[in-house]
Amino acid sequence: MKAPPWEPSPAWGPSATLAELAIDGVAVAVCADGSGAPEFDSPRPHLHPVRTLAGVVVTDAAPADHTWHVGLGLGVQDVNGHNLWGGRTYLRGPGYTWRRDHGRIRHDRSDQPAATALAQHLTWLTGDEEPLLAETRELRWARAGAHAWRLDLTSTLTVPPGAQPVRLGSPGAHGRVGGGYGGLFWRLPACDDVRVRTPLDHGEDRVHGSVPADGARWLAWSARSTAHIRGEAPASGLFTVALAPADAMTARDPWFVRVSGYPGLGSSLAWSEPVDVLPSLPLRRSFRCLVADGRLPDDEVGRLLDAPLPPLDDSPAPATPETGP
Repeated sequence: MKAPPWEPSPAWGPSATLAELAIDGVAVAVCADGSGAPEFDSPRPHLHPVRTLAGVVVTDAAPADHTWHVGLGLGVQDVNGHNLWGGRTYLRGPGYTWRRDHGRIRHDRSDQPAATALAQHLTWLTGDEEPLLAETRELRWARAGAHAWRLDLTSTLTVPPGAQPVRLGSPGAHGRVGGGYGGLFWRLPACDDVRVRTPLDHGEDRVHGSVPADGARWLAWSARSTAHIRGEAPASGLFTVALAPADAMTARDPWFVRVSGYPGLGSSLAWSEPVDVLPSLPLRRSFRCLVADGRLPDDEVGRLLDAPLPPLDDSPAPATPETGP
């Protein structure tokens, strides 16, 4: 476990549940607020556990190798000089360095207009609780065939009224070649027999850094999960997960892929250069996420990601808690 020198024996507690995602009465994901994490993990809302329809777990949270990796969610290592990713901060020259620069993402409230839709209103904060950005995170989910389901996720970042532009960076933007992580990130569970691919190629080295707009229009991972959620019977099995951009701007961001060091997928906001969120122009990224039992063939991955979600039903949604100030 990696921990900072000022907190050599950290503790993790439970996070509050914000919502439960279900399809036909089957729980497929839990949305947690992240409040159980220590400060150096940059606490933030995320989805964990995420499961296939058959119950196979396809996320991990707070693994020993990177305790700040939490399920499926968003984080950025450099937000105007504040770390909202967690762990050590990458600096040009010294490299990874422990600093007291961690912020957090606070859940303020949620709106749930239907049983399969959720809008979360979040605030990105410095360690001193000063607002950096406001985020609206919209989720929709639905069955995608007999053995799969889809989650569509859109994040919109805006600068608070009267504030200056906010710069988003990454280790890649600070000189670490191939280290441009930050934005959407999916920490996968312990698994074996991994096959990661895009429509153009396969293997970690060949798909890492590829760009959807250049033909790598989706990124898929098939494997056998060996995950175990504490207090539950093991839910191992074959699964496929996949990501695709849902708009042209998101399609410009390269894919981030790790297999050999740890299992993870993501889309990189600031791959090699920083990105600014302007007062006059919110930053929006939109994704389609696929979760399936078994090893899906490539044509099935593409078909399920391309298919539109069904219209929202008008059944009443359960109340969701407010956890902000």
